[in-house]
Amino acid sequence: MRAFILLVLACVWGVAAAQVYTWRDASGKVHYSDTPPPGVDAKRMRAGTQTGTTGSAAPVRSTAEQDMEFRKRKAESDKSQAKAEQERKDAEEGKRNCEDARNQLNALESGQRMSRVDASGERIPLDDEMRAQEIEKARKSVQSWCK
Repeated sequence: MRAFILLVLACVWGVAAAQVYTWRDASGKVHYSDTPPPGVDAKRMRAGTQTGTTGSAAPVRSTAEQDMEFRKRKAESDKSQAKAEQERKDAEEGKRNCEDARNQLNALESGQRMSRVDASGERIPLDDEMRAQEIEKARKSVQSWCK
């Protein structure tokens, strides 16, 4: 069993270490192969690298650089998600405040008996002047919350 595993590992290592060649045909199409075709100027690539359309090797980034870029993208994504969530919460709160302000205004304009609680905790019924002041405050609240 151990010999079989070593044989498989040797085969995989051999494939991973194989050379890769790249070249362009007459129509400009890029080809990759492990054996260069005869009569074509094929460039040998290092194993594990990629070439762009210009044929130059792409810069190889270290694991630390890739990790740093990933963390940066993750932080930006988290920040944008948090911002969207906060905007959603603010919109919901504004909607609730608008609804409360409209309900208060409707109650004041309905003419039903209403009272206010003073600092000592006693109820004071609203007279016409106090009701007019409360209606004006409620209208301002509706204007500010219900845009």
